[in-house]
Amino acid sequence: MSTELSAVLNTFVGAVLGFAAAVFAEPLMRRLYRPKLELEFGNDPGCRVRTPEQVEQDSTHEADYIRIKVRNVKPAIAKNCSAYLVRVEKADDSGEFESTIYGDSIPLSWSCRGAQAYVPLNLPRGVVQFVDVVSTRSISTYFKPEIKPYPFSYDILFKQTGRFRFTVQVSGENVKPVFIKIIFVWSGEWDKYEASLG
Repeated sequence: MSTELSAVLNTFVGAVLGFAAAVFAEPLMRRLYRPKLELEFGNDPGCRVRTPEQVEQDSTHEADYIRIKVRNVKPAIAKNCSAYLVRVEKADDSGEFESTIYGDSIPLSWSCRGAQAYVPLNLPRGVVQFVDVVSTRSISTYFKPEIKPYPFSYDILFKQTGRFRFTVQVSGENVKPVFIKIIFVWSGEWDKYEASLG
């Protein structure tokens, strides 16, 4: 092969490789370094929280919150993250979970954020945030999914007792959605429930 042909071939190969690098390098880098969310539920004290609540100025009661832990494990900030209750199942008499009348994807609240509870938030690497999934109260025989809005059409479901399985999805901008299932066994007594990873 002549030196001239070799130089042309090398130039062509270099151009193709340079073009491929320009086209694919940035998407590949974004994919490799994009944020990654992890969800947990278990023995962490942040996953089950008892707290006093105030309804009126002189009226307080106790409440329990079942929460999932959300953490971004990659260096890039996970932007505009939101959590949604995407499925509610209930166990039948044989213990098998079946679909219910719940058919929405309704936002769940970020814990301890007051008026900003349902506003998407940014998650830097390693910072833990919690999502409220279900709460119970000493003044009620019903549990309350921490969704907003709360469609009254689901009252008939959320006023039942039994074994429920909640599927939660957390997603954000340029973040692969992640899912977790929580089993919640409700007897109608505010502090006699069970909650476990489903």
